[in-house]
Amino acid sequence: MSDNKFVFLDGTVVAPSKVLKPATVFVDGDTISKVTMKTSVKSRAGRRRIDCAGKVVMPGFVDVHTHGGAGLDFKDESPDAILKLSDYYYSHGVTTLLATLSPLPHSLLIPAVERLAKFCRENRGKTNIAGIHLEGPYINSSMSGGNRKDYVERPDFERWREIFDAGDGFIRLMTIAPELEGIGRIIEDAVKNGIVISLGHSTASARAASSAIELGATQVTHVFNAMPGLHHREPDLLSVALLSDSLDAQLIADGIHVHPDFIRLALRSKTPEHLMLITDSMRAAGLPDGKYDSAGNVVTVEDGVSRMPDGTLAGSTITFEKGLKVAASLQEIDLPIISRIASLTAARSLRMDTEVGSIEAGKKADLVVLDRDFSVELTVKNGEVKFRRTG
Repeated sequence: MSDNKFVFLDGTVVAPSKVLKPATVFVDGDTISKVTMKTSVKSRAGRRRIDCAGKVVMPGFVDVHTHGGAGLDFKDESPDAILKLSDYYYSHGVTTLLATLSPLPHSLLIPAVERLAKFCRENRGKTNIAGIHLEGPYINSSMSGGNRKDYVERPDFERWREIFDAGDGFIRLMTIAPELEGIGRIIEDAVKNGIVISLGHSTASARAASSAIELGATQVTHVFNAMPGLHHREPDLLSVALLSDSLDAQLIADGIHVHPDFIRLALRSKTPEHLMLITDSMRAAGLPDGKYDSAGNVVTVEDGVSRMPDGTLAGSTITFEKGLKVAASLQEIDLPIISRIASLTAARSLRMDTEVGSIEAGKKADLVVLDRDFSVELTVKNGEVKFRRTG
């Protein structure tokens, strides 16, 4: 536990339901101790003062779906790749994330899961990597998107248990296609063991999607993407995703994967309580255009857009705060809504909202300080400064 004592002074503090301006946040150790409109704070021994005048103070961002960035991917075998990725996310305000693995050959998936589980176990409570998101391998190959079709698997319970055991309790989320034969038993087993099930990369009918919800599915993976569009006589996964309060929807807000008008549609149909921003970023995030490996494919990044040779989008290169800026640019979206879809909805969906996701006394001191252009100036995790912009 950190023994740091901070006071974040005079910032625009985004609370769960309103903006406090100017306001001050007190941090004792790893916990937020008080949030107050008081701006005149007497100096106390051992308490560091951080001037946030003209800045926005938000809860640290929560990204449940991201594969990598800065040239690295969570499947990489390099011994320092995971630690470097952790630091990369801090530089973009992400204080809680799930390391996401695309489908891999079983012989490669097991050691990749083991590596991530080992990191999470050894750094429990000290890192922004809170667990693992398996995007597959039980997805529909006809909706594989940027994933390798030959890495997609048919549901097999014994092979699933091998993956589960490799995860050592750190698999927190799994994307599946609910129409696949035999997937029901895997959903039930995963839910019983505390894993959140998300529906995606799928051609599911409304009936198949609803059946998965009955078995315990509670999320939908990058809504609108890797699923058929709406047809007015054929309800499907997308219609269920937009209408059901049982599903929390992930959304890539880069303005490329989803047009701003459909971001508005998602906000109106899902409401911010059931919508969460994700990046779905791959290793090219933060790097120049060029050719990169993504999910086992060679993709081309041009003007910041990652595509397969046939033009299919293959992950994104967006950073979290840039997606936040796109969402915030929509006229009717205010800061509490932005904060909720950037942090609290995802935290609640992962059952972590008693600790993170909002700026409230008693919660973990996970904070991000932004300038007026939504650039990250400071990131704090558990009361410790993990990133500070210089220059």
